[in-house]
Amino acid sequence: MIDPIISTAAALALSVILASAASNKLRKPNWFRRQVEEYQLAPSFLTPVIALGLPVVELLAAVGLLWTTSRSYAAAAALTLVAAYALAIGINLLRGRHDMDCGCSGPAMHQPLHPMLLLRNLFLGVLALGALLPVLERTLSLHDNFVMIAAGIVAVLLYAAADLWLANRSLLLKLSGDK
Repeated sequence: MIDPIISTAAALALSVILASAASNKLRKPNWFRRQVEEYQLAPSFLTPVIALGLPVVELLAAVGLLWTTSRSYAAAAALTLVAAYALAIGINLLRGRHDMDCGCSGPAMHQPLHPMLLLRNLFLGVLALGALLPVLERTLSLHDNFVMIAAGIVAVLLYAAADLWLANRSLLLKLSGDK
């Protein structure tokens, strides 16, 4: 059992991250369909179903994480999504496909596949586990609520910083003269 501060902060952060990811995919469905095709993991006839289904599940999980009554189901769905994305990235990394866009950050930010994406997904998996584990019953104070929100914001900012670093990594390496 974990403290409700940890569970709620993890759920809040993961909800924001999943809602943002779903929004990118739902606003640009043709782009995301191409991303799903590029992974080359499913038969072509399933691509439209997968391209629509993944962001819908992300959005449902994001909403479900906000209520304690649905949090465990939503966190389990989020953990499954994160594991599936990590598996898809890992398979394509093993295939040597480092130049393809992971499709993680929407069409505005090309993010080549990199092993660090697996660590980023591990972070998301930890958040999902934090939201999934049983919570200790205790009364929360106003201070506790502030800490939950602040911790959730910090987790989102850490994710966003890692996302931006990964997306701009190749540019930063070129600017620094490294290869």
